[in-house]
Amino acid sequence: MTLENLERVLPDMLEIREPRPRDIDWAAVAREFGTDFPEDYKELAAFYGSIEIDEYVGIASPDPGEEACFARGRRSALYPVECLYEAGMSHGYVPYPQPFGLVPWGGSIDGDEFHWRTNPAGPDAWTIVVAGRNGDWVEFSGTLTEYLAGLISGEVAPDGLPPDFPGRSPSVAVWE
Repeated sequence: MTLENLERVLPDMLEIREPRPRDIDWAAVAREFGTDFPEDYKELAAFYGSIEIDEYVGIASPDPGEEACFARGRRSALYPVECLYEAGMSHGYVPYPQPFGLVPWGGSIDGDEFHWRTNPAGPDAWTIVVAGRNGDWVEFSGTLTEYLAGLISGEVAPDGLPPDFPGRSPSVAVWE
């Protein structure tokens, strides 16, 4: 699935879509963080920036000119995974930069954490891992936009999340 599929199942997104892609220096993000990011995420970030879905899930993205700050923030967001890993509570998942390590992309208001699981084949082969606040760890074999579109359409179960997420008419807003 692509960004267009996400926009199709969540048409309110079009109300906040930028008319032109934001000029994000992805090379600077990759230099600072240590890896590139998936293309579908780059497209989402270019047209939307950081967003919040149904006042529950926030997806972080860099602002133009703040790429290094964003990358440092993502590095800081690795801390909970590092702590869980060191305590033997990460269900076998490891933090980035270890092979197949987790890279955070968002969170929920209830403390659920959302990650990519890296893959040596490259960022477009990364999968989604949800670390639910109740200790549920769920992996989705697909892209970020596939995962989000599937959650919204009901094709992907909200495993690890509240069963009523998303609502019948999910909203989307700029996430501050």
